[in-house]
Amino acid sequence: MCGRFLNLEEREIFPSDLVEIETIQGNMDKIWGVVNKYNNKTVINARGETVNELTMFKYMKPCIIPATGYFEWDKDKKKYLFTKPDRSVIYMAGVYKEDRFVIITTEAYEQFMSIHHRMPYIISIADIPAWLKDRRLLNRREEYIYKRA
Repeated sequence: MCGRFLNLEEREIFPSDLVEIETIQGNMDKIWGVVNKYNNKTVINARGETVNELTMFKYMKPCIIPATGYFEWDKDKKKYLFTKPDRSVIYMAGVYKEDRFVIITTEAYEQFMSIHHRMPYIISIADIPAWLKDRRLLNRREEYIYKRA
């Protein structure tokens, strides 16, 4: 899920890129991906269902990753760009520590399941303050379309 996304300048962002994220303290530049100390592999996503329980993510702070779209690949390796119909900003939930962050994922909308079963957890503008304040995942209220990139 979400192995790449478009930042606000519509530049394609890859894991390990430096990205501007939003936190309760303001905007900060962080690297996408945290290193798992047990196997030394970089983890770029965290499941919303377990993000508050797994030791690796439990003590990380909430953040928002603004983007104009994110990419998924289907089983045939076709690349799809998911955006809002008007290409306005989407706000992906994430968590960070020190100089790194991960994107939180959830089960994909039903209409996207044929492409990929996971997607970023999208936070509505109204829910951003609650997420940043107390790390509660609230309701995704925004709908998206997709197109082949």
